[in-house]
Amino acid sequence: MAKRVVDGFPRLRWVKPFPRLVLHEKHELRIKLGLRIVTGIGILTSLISLPIVAGFGLAVGLTALDVFLEKIIFYYTSLYVTALPDFSYDPDKWPAMVFVSFGPPSPDSDKIVGLVFSDRDYARKFFDLLLAWNHGENEDTENNIQLSFITDEDRYYVYLYSSIEMMSIKKTFAKVKRQNRLKKFGKEHFGLVMQMVICRGFDTTHGYALGQFTEHQPNGKHFLLAPFISENGSPPQPILEIEPISKFHYKSKIPSELTDEDFEHVHWKKLVRR
Repeated sequence: MAKRVVDGFPRLRWVKPFPRLVLHEKHELRIKLGLRIVTGIGILTSLISLPIVAGFGLAVGLTALDVFLEKIIFYYTSLYVTALPDFSYDPDKWPAMVFVSFGPPSPDSDKIVGLVFSDRDYARKFFDLLLAWNHGENEDTENNIQLSFITDEDRYYVYLYSSIEMMSIKKTFAKVKRQNRLKKFGKEHFGLVMQMVICRGFDTTHGYALGQFTEHQPNGKHFLLAPFISENGSPPQPILEIEPISKFHYKSKIPSELTDEDFEHVHWKKLVRR
């Protein structure tokens, strides 16, 4: 799923003192043809005797159109594809969540956010995917692995996806701009990111341990994101052979708090609250 979709449709950007049209470079030849047509119309009308007012109005209109077309901003795109799963995603193999506090829950207590799986091999592949989003590292200080909790009435939704602010993405787009600084001189670069977004909903009927976590876990304080196993209905146990991921950031909101700046807002409107 792409974080932002560039559909190629025209849009206006206000650049003082006038608005400027922003178009994908695929429209460049059409615009050049349009400029030639405007020039041709101007030449033809100069050969036709028109009333002064009409001639003046037509001249002003053609001049304004010519300037508008000349000032169009063209952009080109490149695509960065984040790590995708090499396994079939099956939400049924992720049936529950656990939230652990060592000692009474408080801002100072150490905590674990546990993803409970019903299949050990699936859990390993799932966490390998999360690690790939963090360049294979188990400590995620830069919040490359985005973790969000969206609570709505008697359910909450866990989101996991890679950050589009990763340094590797920024370096890749910067490299593309350098490589095209002459070939596409005068055009703007628009980077696209394709990523997988995982969203899993859980009932709060039998308790809301997430509330204890979010109430007592300051953002920026260390916690662990760890895999647990529950086979044949047994109580969840940590999967010790899979190293947990050290996290420091998370997001917790209700739907009405989401804004256009939150990816979850787009996903919520289009796929959850349809």
